[in-house]
Amino acid sequence: MIVDEEDDFLRQIKTVLEKEDVEVVTARNSREALERLEEENEETFDLILVNTRMPGSLLTNAFFSVRPGLKKLPAGIENFLQKPFTQEELVAFVKEKIKQQ
Repeated sequence: MIVDEEDDFLRQIKTVLEKEDVEVVTARNSREALERLEEENEETFDLILVNTRMPGSLLTNAFFSVRPGLKKLPAGIENFLQKPFTQEELVAFVKEKIKQQ
């Protein structure tokens, strides 16, 4: 699942990842994401990417990666993909996070 408020950005990311055989569900905000998680079993999601501000920065946005089912949120900069990023960086980041399961 990808959570971001920008519809065009969500469509672009979804297209890039689906070309790599990654099934993508999108949500425009946290409420919509929680509704999706309630509708479907959270275990059906391998990874959730949430648009957020980078720690210690007021200007830099990034995707924060979360694996559903974890009782504790992962810490560390390796769980962030700073915006802007290339398609290749996105694909590599997502595949690496899914592989870690």
